[in-house]
Amino acid sequence: MKAYKKIMGGIAEFEKIVLSIILVFVTVITFANVVVRKLSDSQFAWTEELVINLFVLMIMMGCALCAREGSLISLSLVFDRLKVGGKKIFVAIITVANTVLWVLLLKTGIDKVLSQMHSGKLTSSLGWPEWMFTIFLPIGAVFLILHTIEFCVDVMTNNAPCVQEEGGND
Repeated sequence: MKAYKKIMGGIAEFEKIVLSIILVFVTVITFANVVVRKLSDSQFAWTEELVINLFVLMIMMGCALCAREGSLISLSLVFDRLKVGGKKIFVAIITVANTVLWVLLLKTGIDKVLSQMHSGKLTSSLGWPEWMFTIFLPIGAVFLILHTIEFCVDVMTNNAPCVQEEGGND
């Protein structure tokens, strides 16, 4: 279990670094686009295409990190009232439902990427292959699957803060 947590911790650190780099890059090119737009009539039209697609990756990876902590949108009104055993059952059900959704998202994303690779479609501003941006969807889905399962394992082994109680466990 320690090796598993160490690997997942390394993946989470990688995600945080990637998110930080993307955030800095997106902020800089968006700022540059605004400055250029104010100083002259020209724009960096390609920046909008890049920023939008990088935001998709940021959202997917951010959601994955939230899934790792069990912080995705949830019904805490119900969850917080449950005892530890009930929380474990609830998390198991939610994990199955979420994993099914993420697997469908992964399959859909892979199908879309393969379709775009086959068609050879290019983006409108940058002229890059569309699949280069669409691949962010299945990449994010993989991280979501990994961290959803990680949270479930943490809950089942009483390592998640949501199942740790002052008086011990059920």
